[in-house]
Amino acid sequence: MAACGRCEVLPGAMPSEGTLYLVPPIDPVARGLRQFLESTGARFSEPYPGIYAIVLEDGALAALCGGFLCGLGEAEQRDTRSLIVEPGATPSIQELVQMQSLAALLARFQGQWLVEVLKAGRITSHFQPIVSCEDPGEVHGHECLLRGFEADGTLVAPGRMFDVARRGDLLFYLDRAARISAIESASRAGLEGKLFINFNPTSIYTPEYCLQTTLQAISAAGISHESIVFEVVESDEVKDTGHLVKVVEFYRAKGFRVALDDLGAGYSSLSLLHRLRPDYIKIDMEIARGVHEDPYKARVASTILDMARDLGMLTIAEGVETEGEHQWFRRNGADLAQGYLFGKPSPGGIRDASRARGA
Repeated sequence: MAACGRCEVLPGAMPSEGTLYLVPPIDPVARGLRQFLESTGARFSEPYPGIYAIVLEDGALAALCGGFLCGLGEAEQRDTRSLIVEPGATPSIQELVQMQSLAALLARFQGQWLVEVLKAGRITSHFQPIVSCEDPGEVHGHECLLRGFEADGTLVAPGRMFDVARRGDLLFYLDRAARISAIESASRAGLEGKLFINFNPTSIYTPEYCLQTTLQAISAAGISHESIVFEVVESDEVKDTGHLVKVVEFYRAKGFRVALDDLGAGYSSLSLLHRLRPDYIKIDMEIARGVHEDPYKARVASTILDMARDLGMLTIAEGVETEGEHQWFRRNGADLAQGYLFGKPSPGGIRDASRARGA
């Protein structure tokens, strides 16, 4: 099967030469762009009204991105279209149709380090234990959490990587790389129990096509499908619920289980319950924090626990950091718990249940 250009092929380095085409959304932005180009002595033309072709030479791209373009508002960056072609080339119809937003171009320029991190394979996964709420010495499984490395070995927070990937049109590749890393790292660590692997549904087109490399990695690692739980993250970003249902159905048909993250964080995750019918639901950490001292949080958490029990779903209290929070969830019937109280994310996770707090 041919490689997927969206999730398996990284874009090349930002070109230092060529022609940058910009299509501002409104006249004031176009006039400001022209004034900036004239003031910097950049070579440019206007092949069509409102479309600027800027010759990239002598650091023109760095000056443009670091100056005028970065100063535009979020909406202007989003609605300005951009395209870079090789020196002397004329844009094809396909290239014109696929013009990306200026915001994506800026994100790629500012986050070229992420492309280098991914090309060099400087990513791994850490694992945070998910334990029995009744007996924390019993490790149910681990959530797989992406980590990156700078060239000097400094850890890169996943939030930073996904933020740049989202803005720089790299989310498809990064989400796939995170899944593969989770599977391979868990296999090397020799972890037992369930593996909770995050996936962003907006990074998958057709599951039968886009998830082939994930299935191949699972097979190569010798991990049983019954051991893997695919966890829907950022459910608030889901606009096409029907598509998400198809992805979940694909996972289930392959023998995997499904979890819904951050339940209680917003209406969207609650509205997905009846469509997805997940095997696990995670109670949002903002609700878990101080739940034993806040009657409002306690009422929300109790309602979720009761509902999950009636629907036959396992519950995971996420972000548990204190014994007071743990004991509240234990008394109120949560099945599982996750948080710093029981273990921080680490390269090896917890292979021995006696290492979990409470054993």
